[in-house]
Amino acid sequence: MKRKNISLSMPKGFSKSIHASVLALTIFGVFMIVSANATINALDWTILLKIIIKESFFIIISYLIMVLAARRFSFSKLEKYYIPLLVLTFGSLLLTLIFPAVGGAKAWIRLGPVTIQPSEFAKVMVILVMAYSLGDRRNPSLKFSDLATHPLVIVLLIGLIVLMPQSDLGTAAIIMLIALMTYMTFGHKILSRTQGIFLFLFTFFIVALVLSTSTFFVNLIAKLPIPDYMVDRFRVSANPFTDIHNAGAQIFNGMAAFVSGGLFGVGYGKGFLKFSFIFASESDSILAIIVEELGFVFGFMPIVILYGIIIFQLMKYTFLVKSEKDKAILVGTIAYIFIHFLFNVGGVTAFIPLTGVPLLFISAGGSSRMAIMLAIGLSQNVIARHNHSGSAK
Repeated sequence: MKRKNISLSMPKGFSKSIHASVLALTIFGVFMIVSANATINALDWTILLKIIIKESFFIIISYLIMVLAARRFSFSKLEKYYIPLLVLTFGSLLLTLIFPAVGGAKAWIRLGPVTIQPSEFAKVMVILVMAYSLGDRRNPSLKFSDLATHPLVIVLLIGLIVLMPQSDLGTAAIIMLIALMTYMTFGHKILSRTQGIFLFLFTFFIVALVLSTSTFFVNLIAKLPIPDYMVDRFRVSANPFTDIHNAGAQIFNGMAAFVSGGLFGVGYGKGFLKFSFIFASESDSILAIIVEELGFVFGFMPIVILYGIIIFQLMKYTFLVKSEKDKAILVGTIAYIFIHFLFNVGGVTAFIPLTGVPLLFISAGGSSRMAIMLAIGLSQNVIARHNHSGSAK
């Protein structure tokens, strides 16, 4: 019996522009993580070396996950392991509840020096659940309850666990928005009515998010049964200057970083606000460090361009592939990337409340890096299969 050789190269037909953009963002992220940690408390080169080694380890693991997903994924394999993956998803999400909260959220599993955030992987699982359950269902006699009950219940339960027991509003919102956008890709006529409702809900959420920094909305939020730290995030987003030394300090200093950086920045490694003024400067708030040091031109715009290349290529293949399951994976990945970008940039600039989500590919964080690389690998699998089938004709 022949043993299969494990290849570490991407499959034939993968998108080179997506691949190059992802690698460019990742490498850029490592440099900025090092700069964000180069403070008074970490000027010792051995400490910075440990940070580089740690991030390099997660990058290598994430890259291997991407390659394996791109080469090995199939819906037949997903069908075989579907139930175990669901059990693992829900089990890991509930397991976080026995560990201490961080920043008000019980979202992490701690195994010695290693922390895992299961809700990051749940985002990918939501995409797979929607694609597997709703894609390519052609039987016109199917009832809505037969077709949509299972995936919608799964998504709702995941969202509720992340929102209520874990108290992670930002991640719960991202999960629900990914599900809503992915739901729009399916063409079964029985889904069309609810697709209209979900499109309205998606639009309503985006409008509410934009208006969430208004005084009226903040007062309304304060009356809801949610944790005080969540209310504070809405309140300080409405006016960060009311509490610049406590609840509003993060947003105020993030905005100050944008002003300080201007068009061209103060220079790599020369940022001032990372010296204890910006919390989570290497993760959720790394954009503030980037703009302060490299400016709008050399910091923010390259990120926008690389994100744009990735999303454009994914969108292009969304119109080319025939299978609804494949379309769902591509649309889900687009939603994953775009919503994260919107939440991160909007939070740092006080356009929307802080949600504590990372800037994908760039921020430090092993779980978020591995999860988004898994999503990219699944999308590359779809693209490679499409290009291979086209070249074989």
